[in-house]
Amino acid sequence: MDERAVLAMRDCMVYRGPDEEGVYVDRDLGLGHRRLSIIGLTTGQQPMTDATGNLCIVYNGETYNYAALRASLQSKGYSFRTDSDTEVVLNLYAEYGADCVTHMNGLFAFAVWDKRKRELFIARDRLGIKPLYYTNTDKGFVFASEIKSVLASGLHEPRINTQAVYEYFMFRAVCGEQTLFDGVQSLLPGHHMLVSDEGVTIQQYWNEHSGSDTGIHTMDAAVDRLDELLTDAVNVRLMSEVPLGTFCSGGVDSSLVTALAARARGSAINTFSVGFDEVAFDESEYARKVSAKYGTTHHEIRITSKDFADYVPQLVHLNDEPLNFANSVHIYAVSKLAKDFVTVVLTGEGADELFLGYPRYHLPRFAATLDRVSWLSKPLLSTAATVLRDHRFAKLRRYLDISREDRVLLNAASGQDEEVRAVLDNVIPSSLDYRRKIAHELADGGDIMARLSVNDQKTYLVSILNRQDKMSMGASIEARVPFLDYRVVEFANHLQSSCKTRGWDTKQVVKKVASRYLPDDVVHRRKSGFGVPLAQYFRESDGLGATIERLINDTDYEGLLDKSTLQDRLAQHRDGKADHSEILWTTLNFLTWKEQYEL
Repeated sequence: MDERAVLAMRDCMVYRGPDEEGVYVDRDLGLGHRRLSIIGLTTGQQPMTDATGNLCIVYNGETYNYAALRASLQSKGYSFRTDSDTEVVLNLYAEYGADCVTHMNGLFAFAVWDKRKRELFIARDRLGIKPLYYTNTDKGFVFASEIKSVLASGLHEPRINTQAVYEYFMFRAVCGEQTLFDGVQSLLPGHHMLVSDEGVTIQQYWNEHSGSDTGIHTMDAAVDRLDELLTDAVNVRLMSEVPLGTFCSGGVDSSLVTALAARARGSAINTFSVGFDEVAFDESEYARKVSAKYGTTHHEIRITSKDFADYVPQLVHLNDEPLNFANSVHIYAVSKLAKDFVTVVLTGEGADELFLGYPRYHLPRFAATLDRVSWLSKPLLSTAATVLRDHRFAKLRRYLDISREDRVLLNAASGQDEEVRAVLDNVIPSSLDYRRKIAHELADGGDIMARLSVNDQKTYLVSILNRQDKMSMGASIEARVPFLDYRVVEFANHLQSSCKTRGWDTKQVVKKVASRYLPDDVVHRRKSGFGVPLAQYFRESDGLGATIERLINDTDYEGLLDKSTLQDRLAQHRDGKADHSEILWTTLNFLTWKEQYEL
């Protein structure tokens, strides 16, 4: 084992662990670790070996129930040399082997080397809050928290995965095991793997349907149970030996998390938000209302169009792959602000996917109704989409021409097949294998709303969590996600859809819990979620406008994208003839990524 390769991998992501570093080598096995100290500040150094010297662990994350697990292990005869949750996970593996993950409540990606058996065990948390990438070549097996670290090993040459380009342009994310780097894979959430001389085996230990039926069938009972579960999920995530706060956008989910955290702490906590100069996109007044109600110490940062454009190249590189969400910029910026005050934040991700918070979830059901009068609904929707320039009418019109299975598959798509095919070179295959597999598995899986929710949990939500991890850890901040406590997830997935949405009112059970703690205008206002004025930015002569013009006109992407089509879309957008901000944002990120990684 060349220790220099391990050090290169470890030290290309210092921001993930600026506090300490370590390395372990055993013949042909090398482990490296960078530490962001949160629990067991003086005794939790990694890589860490057990008392026998046989097992060695590298661990990224937190196990919130580690104190109870520690007590249980002590009753079985285990002794502990540190105060860290890392040693608890190490001894948990010694006791239970691969089943250790079923005992853990937390966010994690970790690996344990068994020196005697010459086996490497690797696991990722149930929802994929923490990332884990790997490549298996004839030169060796490499794994890391980031793709750039895998590449830094020198054992894998970076190449574009052309099989995944169409998927990125359709969804602005590649889900499943594939990534946009050919040969670099992602360990799926809720899975673990064993690497040995016999090869690599991967097994699933949890899925979205784990757990038992709640037995709850009324709204009142659902509200009480969610309140109880979420309160405890927040409480256990306040475990920290370093300063802690919340990201509070002013939306109902992050505001509810903030309220519960503030009540549990009983003292002023730090809260953080992003403001816009563009009034239509600025939510900061609602964040300030929540702060005032709970007496938090509130911090706010404002992002200009120039700030936004300046951040993008750095964040595409940080993200390993092209960005999906424009508000990645804001999460990174607010994380940098937060780092001046705290090391840990609680966030509101996951509520929309679990409790049907997106208006798009209603489209397939509405389309099924319109199917009965398609002779009338199709021309009316086409006219409405053209006259009003409303993407929702256009999407609903497209739904009437696709199968019911594809209505699940394409629900979260940001691109349109016809438009994406026009932009991509005709040699790029239109492959969506993993997404089609998930949609097919869900074809007969209960009501349409439940199927959309689980589909998003397996695809769209993983991309959201990747954004949250990469942007916050890029600023050396750990982000914790109370809504994705596995107990909340299992409760949500066994709860009937009628408790989540009625008519067009989304996320009802969450709003009813929030009404116990938050002002009505915070709970019931229109959903926004860090919206970004991309259409305006692309029409400007500087900032993103200048960046997209340079990328389209002056960079080499022959064999991937069609230059004349992109030049036409940019011209139409700037002339105000159409809003092409979606495809322009996708293109900007893809070409920036290609440039950053010299692909």
